Amino acid sequence: MGYQSVKVKDIVKRSVGHEWSIPEFQRGFVWKTTQVRDLAESLWLNYPVGTLLIWDSSAETQGATDGQAPKQWVVDGQQRTTALCILSGRKPYWWNAGKPWNDLVNKYDIRFDIHAKLPPFFVVANAATRKVATKRYIPVREILNLDPETEADQRALLELARNVKLDGLCDGMDVTEVYTRLDRLRKIRDKEVVLITVDNDLEDVVEIFARLNSRGTRVTEADIYLGVVAARTPGWVREHYLPYIENLSIAGFDVTPNLVFRTLTGIGKKRIRYKDIDVDFWNAAHIMPAWERTKKAWALAAKHLREHGITGNALLPSDNALVPLTALLDRYPDGTFDQIFYWFLQASRFGRYSTSSTSSMEEDLKEIAESSDLKNALERLLARIRYLPMLSSDDFMRDYSDSRFGRLLLYILIYKVDAVDWDKPHMRIGFEADELVSGFTPQFHHVFPKAFVGNNHPEALVNALANIALIGPRANIRISKQDPMNYVGKYVIGETKLAQQFIAPSLATTGIGQFPEWIKSRAERLAKEGNDFLATLRSDLKIPEPVASEAAAEHAFSSE
Repeated sequence: MGYQSVKVKDIVKRSVGHEWSIPEFQRGFVWKTTQVRDLAESLWLNYPVGTLLIWDSSAETQGATDGQAPKQWVVDGQQRTTALCILSGRKPYWWNAGKPWNDLVNKYDIRFDIHAKLPPFFVVANAATRKVATKRYIPVREILNLDPETEADQRALLELARNVKLDGLCDGMDVTEVYTRLDRLRKIRDKEVVLITVDNDLEDVVEIFARLNSRGTRVTEADIYLGVVAARTPGWVREHYLPYIENLSIAGFDVTPNLVFRTLTGIGKKRIRYKDIDVDFWNAAHIMPAWERTKKAWALAAKHLREHGITGNALLPSDNALVPLTALLDRYPDGTFDQIFYWFLQASRFGRYSTSSTSSMEEDLKEIAESSDLKNALERLLARIRYLPMLSSDDFMRDYSDSRFGRLLLYILIYKVDAVDWDKPHMRIGFEADELVSGFTPQFHHVFPKAFVGNNHPEALVNALANIALIGPRANIRISKQDPMNYVGKYVIGETKLAQQFIAPSLATTGIGQFPEWIKSRAERLAKEGNDFLATLRSDLKIPEPVASEAAAEHAFSSE
């Protein structure tokens, strides 16, 4: 490990000249304009701006965005390094050509307020500052690009100082003093930043990554190993992996790069503890085939979930459930999805992958790997959950805002009967692409509106899942706080539409005093519908018998 001080201008030069690059897994430029402004002011005030960690990768094959390999990589400090290039108006070599550099420079247009005597000395340019006719707000990049060794640049700086005085700025200062002030700004390029350079083997650098904290955000384990893959498979992360994740988001699955990486290792090695995976897996010969399988599994998952009305991950109780789901679909692509969906819902219901989920996912990935067929795999997975009580009315008396599984199941039950909106004719309740494009997004609506019930009944009753319907936004707004005895007839919400939400036609004649009995009745109806639906999905799957301590509760479908 070596320490050295490097001038700002040399940091920019190395970034522009491709002496430095950044590992492919690192984020794009995410700093706010005010952060770039503050960096400039810190340099002006001679404040420390932190160290940069550089990896000298001579012993490793690294990949830049264009597949070429520089010798040194900015491991920690990519945001600051890019910000220094922006302040100088010079594009770093790694910048993606598809993202216009000039647009970025215009957005992060930081200017020096020559007239300011107290902080802030720097501002983010806006329409008002750009319209100022005087030389008060000076673009920082114009000054940083002046070379003090060049006579023409010296004259340009002196001419600027004269124009500042001609504009009536900088009271009490003569041209020489203004020149000195501008020269101080120019000398920001000569400020020194401490570099820490490591030349360790790749595996050691992984451990260094793991111990890093950058502005309070810890580098995740998946980030680390994405860096390893980027090192050994140049171009893959930026050209294939990250664009695929963006496409997943467009398709409705707004999941993290880390989660997709877990599905990759779950399929490729049946593990998500990366440190336990053979180092050879990170090479192109192993990663690329596993990646092709992963994409196929994701495509199957999206297809099958869509058939049940789930067009993305927004309603899922835990995205982590997608890891064993994709592993199952990779192992058994032609299997019956209804039974897979049964396991998926039960795992989601009992929070199998919600908290401290690494062990659960590893266990289940192992079960999938060791299974003899799909039925055997699913029965192994269900045995891990151990206890599967039937749905009861109590499940639908829970607060809808706290029950992610309850909201999901309610939506699925309503979707599967082709329920239509209470306002728009022939608009099916769901999250289909054509509906979303037309601005129709289903909303969770209180059948007995909260404002209508008021203090007449406990809030817990009002917010129960059994008091929730799924309708479009326009109907939700129109109903507002009206009495069901009023709005059902007013908006012609007939028996068919009510039945599609598992609501009895008696709603139109149910007064507020009967609300508790109505809620209980609908909760029982939803529990029955939910159990029937799960039983249909389950088919001939065997479920483990409850242990003695659990026998008091009714076990799910234990008797046929």
